[in-house]
Amino acid sequence: MTTESLIWQILLKYCLQYLANEIFPSLPPEVRLLSFHSVQKDPRLSELYSDPLSPRVVENLVGLLPPAVEDTLTTYRFLTPPPESDLQSFMSPILSYYISTVTTPPPPWISTRTSACEICGRDWIPLTYHHLIPKGVHDKVLKRGWHDEHMLNSVAWLCRACHSFVHQMASNEELAKSWFTVDKICERQDVQKWAKWASGVRWKKK
Repeated sequence: MTTESLIWQILLKYCLQYLANEIFPSLPPEVRLLSFHSVQKDPRLSELYSDPLSPRVVENLVGLLPPAVEDTLTTYRFLTPPPESDLQSFMSPILSYYISTVTTPPPPWISTRTSACEICGRDWIPLTYHHLIPKGVHDKVLKRGWHDEHMLNSVAWLCRACHSFVHQMASNEELAKSWFTVDKICERQDVQKWAKWASGVRWKKK
């Protein structure tokens, strides 16, 4: 790689960082905070920011960007002077990709399967799936608004021993309210102590 190419790559990197810092804060809060959860709860957002984005939506969003964005893109030859190219055409696929990515639904639970227990880390014993929001309290969860419906099928892949331990450490209601992710479960000192012990158990099922 020549010195000129290296310098150009460095400039390009900082140019892209600058553009990201200029573009993202200029977007409306509802766009910056878009998620699968938000479009599920708000039909207006779902319709307005569906893929592909309508030309009017792209035009409105691009209209919020500071003039320096177009100047920078032109300076670094991402854009050529009109009419050969324009900012709206350039930004349309970028905005569409961002919105489609942040509003993608969570994957089906079967596709989240891990190769090792998510608590003790053992990878040589059978795994079971633990509903992070136990099925027995789904109706209560929805009625009381603890979680959105799309979260109900979230699972963790645990060995049988860790699965049993989780159900012994808290009731189904407590699991649903306070211990509904693997990270939250693993923050508990009793779980950390258990995981350290369980990871050292070397028996195998014959």
